[in-house]
Amino acid sequence: MKYRLSPNDSPAQAPGGSEARGRHSEILSTVRGRLPRGRFVPTRSKADTVGFLVAWFVLIAVAVQLAAVVIDNMSYHWWPAYDTNAYWLAARHLLDGDKLYAQAQIWTAGAYKYPPVYAQLVLPIGLVPEGIVDWIWRIVGVLCLRYLAGSWKLAVLAALQWPVFAEIGFGNVTLQLGAVALMCLCRGRVATAGIYLLPWFAGMKFGPALLIPYLWMTRPETRRPLAISCAVFAGACLASFAIAPGLWFDYLGTFGWEAQSQMQAMYVYAIVPNHGGLDLAIRLAIGAAAILVAIRWRLDWLAFVAATATMPIFSLTRLALLVGLWPLWLRKVVDKWRTRDGDLRRWTTAPLVHLDMLPPKS
Repeated sequence: MKYRLSPNDSPAQAPGGSEARGRHSEILSTVRGRLPRGRFVPTRSKADTVGFLVAWFVLIAVAVQLAAVVIDNMSYHWWPAYDTNAYWLAARHLLDGDKLYAQAQIWTAGAYKYPPVYAQLVLPIGLVPEGIVDWIWRIVGVLCLRYLAGSWKLAVLAALQWPVFAEIGFGNVTLQLGAVALMCLCRGRVATAGIYLLPWFAGMKFGPALLIPYLWMTRPETRRPLAISCAVFAGACLASFAIAPGLWFDYLGTFGWEAQSQMQAMYVYAIVPNHGGLDLAIRLAIGAAAILVAIRWRLDWLAFVAATATMPIFSLTRLALLVGLWPLWLRKVVDKWRTRDGDLRRWTTAPLVHLDMLPPKS
């Protein structure tokens, strides 16, 4: 006798007595085992079905809005990147023999404020049209967002939030910095790769340097790559100084007027708005205190926040990096809360499963 099987059918519905019911259960287990983890055929429960529908409705709605905003921005000169412009101009200044550093306000467009070694390393980008450089760096930022989010679906949802979209649009180094900080807090080769990049981001934004004592104290296996990476970065800076000592004296001279700069601009938050140097010193002290707490209780998430939030200029767009807290910490918290079964937990977390934010329950 042939009868229809459906993942929704119970064994009791199978005709032919206990033998048929046993065969039905065996076949049903095989069918379910071959399904792609229940993600595309949400038939486990009503909560799972509703979660599937909610997740994909939200995902498609956000993707459509995101595509519309990107297309609208591209209609204006293919969407130039505000911060990437400073990196491209720095390379052009070196190629043209122009001055690399000049006194600038916090809102001055195209101002380069990093050590000379970075401009020397990216010198070839000055030979490429700026628009191409903007989009290559922006795509790298999107890939870093994907790494920070832990899935493409969450990355799409995050991209529509204004801090994240602003960082993608500006083409800053923020998303790249966050990805490297998250890599450092992983294990194995991923952590080692992040550690080798860590001093380079510390040299630009200062805050990532707080991860060095955290890793040194909490993960002894990272001490060797930390020492090597810091030595390589120091060697690169010495070579840069040997090639162009004048650039380094100009760079050191910027600290004088930067310390007195006005920290007032769109999205910028400062504890001491009239003194950029004092403001940075206070935030570095707060970050150092947070790192000590993180070392004491081995709190990776707190070390991540301290390292990514402490920068010479704190813009509210830096909140984009909070997306990294999901795979680093919050995902485990929510998943642990979900294990205490109940209707509320099932219904509220079902959409997160289909957004690849939580593993499906076995």
